[in-house]
Amino acid sequence: MLQWVKDSKLNLVTVDFSLNSPGICIWTSDTNEYHFISYLKKGTGTKAEQRRQEEISTFSDVTLFHQPDWKTKFGDYSKNEFAKIKRYIVMADDIISEIVNITGTTKNFYIAFEGSSYGSKMGTNNIIDMAAGAAILKHQMMSMLEVQDILTVAPTTIKKHAGKGNMNKAALWTAFLNNVCESPELANSPLFKYCVSEIGEVKKVPKPFDDLVDAWFLNHYLLAQLEGNLPD
Repeated sequence: MLQWVKDSKLNLVTVDFSLNSPGICIWTSDTNEYHFISYLKKGTGTKAEQRRQEEISTFSDVTLFHQPDWKTKFGDYSKNEFAKIKRYIVMADDIISEIVNITGTTKNFYIAFEGSSYGSKMGTNNIIDMAAGAAILKHQMMSMLEVQDILTVAPTTIKKHAGKGNMNKAALWTAFLNNVCESPELANSPLFKYCVSEIGEVKKVPKPFDDLVDAWFLNHYLLAQLEGNLPD
């Protein structure tokens, strides 16, 4: 790692955004460690996945918390655009609050979001809703944090950083387990050790690990960009 990166007190926040299970990865130069945030809709995943969620929520490098019951909070928000916007604002505030709790600062943030996949099978309305939620999160970040830059990175770029631009989620998971970026910080992560020893290679990556893996590769890509170590 370049000395200026170590000395700059940087906070890198990367977001794999979705409405039901945003995954966030944070790296700070103060600690040179990763921290993972999963902000899940309650009941996300199978019962086995939910048991794993409970396990990792106790790890020192994981913050896993559940979204409010939006129907109770806002009524029939699915048909109410105003309620949707209020939901996105609450989500943004909750996520930013956790980021500040973890980093202990509002200063010197570089932020990156994973862009939408052109191969996504989501309907048009869902894509619009997700874009709106992501836009509000970006706006709130710029309002509440001292943000140096916000990037949107295409999924293929993240996958190329992990190996190949056409990798599916299972292949990206395997690359993560193998620590293909040779990150000593990742190797020391309790979450990473759990993934290797307790889950291993799978055909379908359980929730929320798929989101957290995407966020981690994006974080490592962002750090590499700042260091100037990416090939032309």
